[in-house]
Amino acid sequence: MQSFVYLRPASIGDAVQLARQHAEARPLAGGQSLLAAMKLGLNSPTHLIDLQDLPGLQDIRLDADTLHVGAMATHGQIASSALVRGFCPMLADLAAGIADAQVRAVGTIGGALANNDPAACWPAGVLALNATLVTDRRAIAADDFFQGLYATALQPGELLLAVRFAQPSAAHYRKHEQPASRFAMVGLAVSRQAADAGGTVRVAVTGLGHGVRRWIAAEQALAAHWSLAALADLALPEADALGDVHASAAYRAHLVGVLCRRGVAALTGEPIPRGPRRVVPPVAERLGGGPADPTVPGTALMGTHLLPLPLATVWAGILDPEVLRLCIPGCESLQARDAHRFEATIKIGIGPVSARFQTSIAVSDLQPPHGDSGAGCLLEFEGRAGGLGHGQGSTRVRLAASGTNTRLDWQARTQVSGRIAQFGNRLIEATARKLSAEFFARFAAVLAHADGVPAPAPKRQTPPHSLLQKLLAGVERFLLALFRR
Repeated sequence: MQSFVYLRPASIGDAVQLARQHAEARPLAGGQSLLAAMKLGLNSPTHLIDLQDLPGLQDIRLDADTLHVGAMATHGQIASSALVRGFCPMLADLAAGIADAQVRAVGTIGGALANNDPAACWPAGVLALNATLVTDRRAIAADDFFQGLYATALQPGELLLAVRFAQPSAAHYRKHEQPASRFAMVGLAVSRQAADAGGTVRVAVTGLGHGVRRWIAAEQALAAHWSLAALADLALPEADALGDVHASAAYRAHLVGVLCRRGVAALTGEPIPRGPRRVVPPVAERLGGGPADPTVPGTALMGTHLLPLPLATVWAGILDPEVLRLCIPGCESLQARDAHRFEATIKIGIGPVSARFQTSIAVSDLQPPHGDSGAGCLLEFEGRAGGLGHGQGSTRVRLAASGTNTRLDWQARTQVSGRIAQFGNRLIEATARKLSAEFFARFAAVLAHADGVPAPAPKRQTPPHSLLQKLLAGVERFLLALFRR
């Protein structure tokens, strides 16, 4: 059983100081995600900083024409608040539809927003209402706060204190929930400001797999014509959603349109016209789409990255171990077992989940570039995170010149088992894409010496037949394979 230190500060200042003192500490708001992850062994914080005694964090009040909701206000408090219902009924209805009564009695709005689960309800409501999130350091607009899968603008040690809402003229939230968890398979919030305030329309969607997002096309159509007719020919692209065992990407994209029409109809009073039933495709056999590579077994993910760098520069960069150290998210160590096999320790933290994988990697089918010709390899990997689970897979990678740029194509097939697998294929796919995008962004910045990232240190010259030279040669091959993932 894991051990941790329980801390219960009495002031915001004390809580902030404790968070800064203990790097592996986690704030405890409602605990409905964090404690469950700890119980399953998916997160092991050294300290828990309980926020329930901090003054003012459970307040719900009106400040002039703005609704102030403290970060420690529970879903149940918000659902039953006459003040909230009188100000914006959507907020009370959204809170009342979260999980069950026990969760609503403990879970908090601040905890839900800081966690930013890709299927949570609060992010959609907050984003649609263009709320402002107040921390111990600053005020953050909702558009800037949500930054992807389990990612927010909160910095280490920064605490969310409150959410502030301007009053809309109309707002509505609907979700199609997964029956067991009551998380949103898809959830959609739509809001509209009064005409004298610009008549702005905002539409926010949760449950698509990448994190909450706005549906800009629907916003523009409804701002031009506030009626169901504006949505008649509008559909969310299937590529904007991810599929899993509960629903395909096509079904989720279809649900977005259905929920948006129902939400607008609830606000305008229009009847929803009935048309022929749409046949929705089943769950796709391949989540990534596109042609499958028969040499890579399993279910495929794929991606393409275009780096604004010439092939020669990219090739030189991926041969430098320091570049790998700077660019791979969570890579703590790397050791060569031989020229084509390596051992790495990689720590991955996504929302309430934190896992450290001991990973073995084998590189084969190396095809080095000649001039501007393409290159490729096959990367096979296997990782173990103790009792949390096991993962394995293969990645086919290709590198090619594209004018003065370099194009990288990768296709991966992965499989996980154990406790970590319960988070599902959709989260695994979204996580893989997020980490891949982060790696390539870091890589481009390092090579371009952008954003203050230091340039890789020059290599030391070593005797051509030394053991160090052999190890460096192996690391170089590994860098090439891993970079193209």
